[in-house]
Amino acid sequence: MTEDRSASFVELFFDLVFVFGITQVVASIHGHLDWATLWRAAVVLGLLWWAWSQFTWLAGQADFNELRPRLVLLAATAGTFILAVAVQGAWGDDGPFFGAGYFGVMLLAGVFGWVRATEESAAGMLAYIPRVLAGATLVLIGGFFDGDVRSLLWIGGLAFNLASAVTAGRYQFTLNAAHFAERHGLFVIIVLGEALIAIGIGTVGHPGSASFYVAGTAMLVIVLAMWWSYFDWLLPIGERSLKKASGTALVRLARDAYTVGHYPLVAGVILFAVGTEELLAHPEAALDSGARWAFLGGLAAFLGAQAAMTLRLTGQIAWERLSVVTVLLASAAVLGTAAGWLLGLIAAAVIVAGLAVEAARHWEQLGALR
Repeated sequence: MTEDRSASFVELFFDLVFVFGITQVVASIHGHLDWATLWRAAVVLGLLWWAWSQFTWLAGQADFNELRPRLVLLAATAGTFILAVAVQGAWGDDGPFFGAGYFGVMLLAGVFGWVRATEESAAGMLAYIPRVLAGATLVLIGGFFDGDVRSLLWIGGLAFNLASAVTAGRYQFTLNAAHFAERHGLFVIIVLGEALIAIGIGTVGHPGSASFYVAGTAMLVIVLAMWWSYFDWLLPIGERSLKKASGTALVRLARDAYTVGHYPLVAGVILFAVGTEELLAHPEAALDSGARWAFLGGLAAFLGAQAAMTLRLTGQIAWERLSVVTVLLASAAVLGTAAGWLLGLIAAAVIVAGLAVEAARHWEQLGALR
């Protein structure tokens, strides 16, 4: 069994650039809540997420006290910073820089993966690396085209990524379960931090009023509940499930629950952050359709992704979370005239109640995991 290890400081430094990247994605959506903006942001986020996930898979067996692995990750940090800087203009003049940054980071990941490959993972790496670099090449080329051509090439790059992940499930890879689960938990902290920043931005310079303080308090309670929903339940359950699996079953479980399963979770927090900024700007007024669905739909995506992950990790249906998702989506559909502060209160009450019922139902099981 692989010895447990925690994330290194250089990995945490690597994560810092993704704080900036996530902030850039939120900024690209803010004020432009339409389908064209959302699908483009989803593509850019998907590429950022894929770049981060490659090094999470590869770093579990690396000793970052050694010089060469540390230099590779620092080089990837620099490349990812270029990628993040270009996010807001990725569909415009900064497309070539975004494409080049992405290709550079993925090339580093490929080289790092091949050099660090063990006897167990060599066959999988040999099959995986050409496919994922083919996707990166499409993104690189797409950056030098405009309009529909760039869209098709970048979507094709994402499709190559998903296809490479599906085929990777046929091979064995070396994976440190504790490190892998922890790294994803740290990324969730990053995106929840973006939600807290959205609350902070919404409160700065805002004239005090009862509706404003009610809305602000509700937003804070929601973020606290989001933290609880992941770290009190999914994090320990996920780590335990990964440790129980082995061989190709472990690879498929990690791929489904984490590499694929965390993407809608992260996207949900980003939408929630965008909706929160809109809600706190005018808490006494009804949100427009886009902001309302971003706020409540983002929360539903976050919790719905967790329910899907729970099913994949444990085979159990997360009834409470699915019930909360249903209520949130229904609220988005029928409460179009409700004031922002009221929507915030409803969302906070529903999420807290659902998690409280779940915690009571699983209290003994959760206690054994802590």
